Amino acid sequence: MTHSRPDSLFSAFPAVSRVAWKNKAIAELKEKPYDTIVWHTPDGFDLEPWHSHEEHSRHLDIPHCKVVNSWKNCHRVTVQDPTTANKAALQCFELDAAALEFFITDPALCSAESLHQLLAGIKTSAVAIYFSGNLPPAAELLKTLAATPGFKLTSGGVLAETQAASTERDQELFSVAASLPTFRFLSVDTIPFHDKGSNVVQEIALALAAVSDYLHRFLQAGIPVDRIVAAMEIILPVGSSHFIELAKPRALRYLLQHLLKAYGATTSTLPLLFARTSERNRSLLDPYTNVLRLTTEAVSAILGGYDTLQIGAFDTGLSVKREIAERITGNIHLILKEEALLDRVVDPAHGSHYLEAMTRELAASAWTIFKEIEAAGGMAEATASGIIEGLIAQSATLRQKTLDNRKKSLIGINRYPWPLTNEQEEHLDALAFALEELPEGNEVAGYELVRLKSRSFSLKSGRNPSVFIWMQGNPAVSFQQAAFAEDFFKCGGFEIAGRATLSLEESSYNTALQNKPDIIVLCIAEKDPVPTAETLCTRLSILDGNIITVMAGRPPEEKERLFAVGLDSFIFTGVNVLEMLKSYQRKTGVQ
Repeated sequence: MTHSRPDSLFSAFPAVSRVAWKNKAIAELKEKPYDTIVWHTPDGFDLEPWHSHEEHSRHLDIPHCKVVNSWKNCHRVTVQDPTTANKAALQCFELDAAALEFFITDPALCSAESLHQLLAGIKTSAVAIYFSGNLPPAAELLKTLAATPGFKLTSGGVLAETQAASTERDQELFSVAASLPTFRFLSVDTIPFHDKGSNVVQEIALALAAVSDYLHRFLQAGIPVDRIVAAMEIILPVGSSHFIELAKPRALRYLLQHLLKAYGATTSTLPLLFARTSERNRSLLDPYTNVLRLTTEAVSAILGGYDTLQIGAFDTGLSVKREIAERITGNIHLILKEEALLDRVVDPAHGSHYLEAMTRELAASAWTIFKEIEAAGGMAEATASGIIEGLIAQSATLRQKTLDNRKKSLIGINRYPWPLTNEQEEHLDALAFALEELPEGNEVAGYELVRLKSRSFSLKSGRNPSVFIWMQGNPAVSFQQAAFAEDFFKCGGFEIAGRATLSLEESSYNTALQNKPDIIVLCIAEKDPVPTAETLCTRLSILDGNIITVMAGRPPEEKERLFAVGLDSFIFTGVNVLEMLKSYQRKTGVQ
């Protein structure tokens, strides 16, 4: 069905130019600068709040590599025993798996006998087969696979970096691979950078740099450039920032075509793109919110045009039974394909001025970083000299800051946490161990460890670290402050002992202290909150010398008066939430 847009529908509305719109916006903003409505993205570029048909000439020519927007649904199977792994692989087909990734735990499991057991009952010509993990040398693995009956027409590939070797070894690798024409064995994996804290622009640039290194290396070994490209697959993470993640593969494909052309590629073939949903934002304590994140990430990947998509399990089995988690995760793919019909349109972002502008800015920013890496001698040299590590560290620090001051919200983690379930309380130690083992750049570990420590303390001591919220003054404002304070402390696993609007009478102090809270938060919505806060702090410290008094709101000029009468601290938008929660835990004996 074709939808037309007759000009007659718009003839009554005069076209508005960008300049006219911007001038109108500036006038409406009055004292506020125009910059306040410009999105300063965490990836280092700015996006205007308005896009128009005038930008059509600036849209990038994104290459389309697919006739339909189909994707291979890939399931990962950990291989510790070939027979057990084979049973797990066969079960994946019940969830419409079109690709399997075998994560090998021991190189010995790639012997001819083990592979025969692993692939029993699987029509390898109809399923993309990937290998990752602790693998034998690439040439050795390819020889074994080539000798495996029925494997020569298998697509898929090796999802592990092919280590640099001698020219002779590189030539041998391609010679062995000639008998596996559709199997890709040159993998570019940006997941490790993502786990350490890289942003989207950096991931595009690092993928380009790794591709460039491969091309330079194998061209020196005399391998034709088109053959090198045909052997490549790029693995990219998909985070939960929907539009940026949708634009990421578009920007990468645009830049890849120019990079390959510079190396002399004669065909329009590009490396395949393999998407993995991000583990960086995966909550261990709020698993069902992960289902929403995974769905958003999967939609971004599909609409962005990835060739293969692997949706990670929304839980590790410590909060939800593993078979239930696998079934619900598998249903995400089925719903998006069979009900949402996302495979119907190739590159649905095409023509959207907002997404086209985002793609253009991503490409320009990534190309700048790529050129810096190339100037440093390429990916390998830039990694050895610490350039890559420093680049990612800057991004990770900025991202962590936006999490800790809650400019970025992760529901269930630094905002609106859900109480622990009985099953989670049975696995507190295992959950804590799993969180401590997460990569350094993980976004959830710090907050969830704080919550686990609070709950563990409660179970061992029989005492819940608790907070009472005292509201005073304008209820419209004090209720907002109270909601902020309640959410703030719940993120640290503190129990809310109560909240109430109280006067300055003696009975009010009894109400606030009757449940023996560790902390009292003052939410005072008055023009000058200092006198009331001073009175409350003074009286509370007399009634309970151990009480920790906190005030919601930015510190006033006369804050020293409040500290002098026992106020501990202020909480407000912009403070480092994680560090303050840890400090309150220390003060209440939790850690």
